[in-house]
Amino acid sequence: MALRAWLILLILLTGAQPAVADTAPPLYTQVAGGEQEITLEKSTSVDRLALENGVRWVSVVRENGLKKPYKLKPGMVIKINNRHIVPAEVQNGLVINLPELRLYHFQNGAYLRRFALAVGKPSWPTPTGTYKICEKRKNPTWNVPPSIQEEMDEMGQEVITKVPPGPKNPLGKYFMATTASGVGIHATNRPWSVGYFVSHGCIRMLPNEIEKLFPQVEVGTTVKIIYRPIKLALTPQGKVYLEAIPNIYGWELKPLEWVQDMAEYYNITDRIDWDKVPPILKTKSGLAQDITKAGAGPIPTAPSTSNAPKEVRLSPLQGQAVKVE
Repeated sequence: MALRAWLILLILLTGAQPAVADTAPPLYTQVAGGEQEITLEKSTSVDRLALENGVRWVSVVRENGLKKPYKLKPGMVIKINNRHIVPAEVQNGLVINLPELRLYHFQNGAYLRRFALAVGKPSWPTPTGTYKICEKRKNPTWNVPPSIQEEMDEMGQEVITKVPPGPKNPLGKYFMATTASGVGIHATNRPWSVGYFVSHGCIRMLPNEIEKLFPQVEVGTTVKIIYRPIKLALTPQGKVYLEAIPNIYGWELKPLEWVQDMAEYYNITDRIDWDKVPPILKTKSGLAQDITKAGAGPIPTAPSTSNAPKEVRLSPLQGQAVKVE
């Protein structure tokens, strides 16, 4: 592929100039999750069930043929498929894929689990890049940024400069500041906002989820924020998986050309059943799907997994029937 084309592709996907001319977006090697059935013990919402199982709510609706108003009652059996490609940009730290609305936690080379998020709205996007956790606070006071104070004033609201700990504090009980200007990872007093693009750039988590993550993350931990509405993986077994997610920030991207260019760059064009690709790119279900051409067996020179997580541990967002490729 022409060098200029790859430079453009890399800039579109990362928002930055490549450090090395032949650098390409990563071809991942690990796929986790799978199909399962859940018997509901109590009434819940489609949104909440989707968040707890690491899938998009529309996927739950489609998979189960649910009709509005999508009421889920005790005793219902719900099918869930949360198969996903693991974005392994770091070996120890946090990877946040913005369009996916997921935070992936890695420790000592192991993929521990993933968490649901709310991130910046399209008019106030969360920035991409490599950052660090620079501060941790329990029961934090929210010092309202000047930019948000200006927005309050423009909307005719009372301008607040500080919110003490308590139920009205939008940071909730846990806050982790990052070296990205004005961006923190925190709980929220609006848990229903998790799963959407609604914040002023900060990263919200469900209160019970960040309570689990908070003690496991130290100051200095790497936070890699990426924007990948399409992920491609080649497993050590030689299977090719494709995952597509809505391009919420509207970054310029031609999905089919992206997959074609990736396949050419990594020399896997002949391993892909190209008839399977367009429907996945159109649906954007967030589900990792096998696009391996029939008859394609294991490859003798499978990609090295030295830079990939060593294991996947069970978690609510991965499901109880985790399958690792």
